Amino acid sequence: MLRRSFTLGTLALCGALSTGLAFAQDMRAPEGPIEFTVGAGAGGSPDIIMRTFAQIMNESGLVANPIVVQNRSGAGHSNAYNHVLGLPGDENTLLTLASPVFTTPIVQGTPSVIDQITPIAVLVQSELLLFTTPDSAFNSLQDVVAAATAEPGRVRVAGGASGGNDHVLTGLLESTSGTTLTYIPHESGGAARATFLGGNVELHFATLSEGLEMIAAGTGKPLAIFSAERRTEEALANVATAREQGVDVVYTQFWGVGGPANLDPAVAAWWADKFEQAAQSDQFQAWLGENLYRSDMVTLAEAGAYFAREQQTFRDVLTRIGLAK
Repeated sequence: MLRRSFTLGTLALCGALSTGLAFAQDMRAPEGPIEFTVGAGAGGSPDIIMRTFAQIMNESGLVANPIVVQNRSGAGHSNAYNHVLGLPGDENTLLTLASPVFTTPIVQGTPSVIDQITPIAVLVQSELLLFTTPDSAFNSLQDVVAAATAEPGRVRVAGGASGGNDHVLTGLLESTSGTTLTYIPHESGGAARATFLGGNVELHFATLSEGLEMIAAGTGKPLAIFSAERRTEEALANVATAREQGVDVVYTQFWGVGGPANLDPAVAAWWADKFEQAAQSDQFQAWLGENLYRSDMVTLAEAGAYFAREQQTFRDVLTRIGLAK
């Protein structure tokens, strides 16, 4: 069994430590309208997640301040980052966080964003599935490792973008298994999927919702899920985790939220409390189930420690694959 372990986004241990953390300090509500700044376009996962939180908070009366979700897409999320970084101490703006918060500065050689903002919470996580083509001889992740060991570079992965989640996960697989895969970046996840569905590569990573569509349509064969435990949905219950197959990698995409630099700790604690309450609502729990997400929430200082660990993991992998500056 391959025992070297890389775990990205596993939050259960630190989640237990952060429970009730917001209540351990003074809290103060900001005054006036609130902007949730999103670095992705409308309809993307960060946008949908933050709009869901905003709707629950305002409609339930949990937050009286009107909340507007503002999409500031472009430049690998840098437009959103620069906007918020230019507002130190601002109490009316929050920044949506996703993996580009690590990737963009590391690849571009610019100062770390995560080291400059005020961490508030890790909100939502999503697992990834590894697929091969329906007629492939691969029937497990172990088959992939064996092929990549026998012929380094022969096994190809269609990916969404250099430095993205699937690229980092490819690097983790290589580091853990001691193999070499060939990652082929595309302009988008959709373009990568088209390459895979056309039978031009052997592997492709997909979110759970995308994966269920491929399974139902018979266009992909699932080989592994990169979670700590198997999913319980009927279509996914027989998909073994990477760990079960001897490759000790757990990788979870995340979305979180932070405030500008120098945000009053009382306001940050207030927001942490509101996000925790919104996440516990029946409406949000139903939304999680419908979209196959999960929410192992971590707040404030523990969220900051989590972000720091994940940033180092990204830096290690991006350095290994030659993208770090």
